[in-house]
Amino acid sequence: MCQLRGWYTGIYTEIANTKQGHMGKNRFENVIAEFAPNFETLKPLARELRSALFPIRDGDIFTGTFHDHNIMYDRIIKAFDRAITSLREEEQAIA
Repeated sequence: MCQLRGWYTGIYTEIANTKQGHMGKNRFENVIAEFAPNFETLKPLARELRSALFPIRDGDIFTGTFHDHNIMYDRIIKAFDRAITSLREEEQAIA
């Protein structure tokens, strides 16, 4: 069964609960296991984005709002920068 089907079917509270449940570290691995083979190299980016958006605090994912938005935004920008650099290096190695 597709893990992401619950992300867009049902009522709002069901969808929100499904998404929140999937953001935990162990369940998130089940979600990215469904990435198509062409997107295999983006799994590290997905993990970093999950970690930046939903850090673990007190043993559970944090879904609140950061007082300093730059904490989250800086981590997201750095994750994309690393992914872009990695993809460029892979392209150069293939060429």
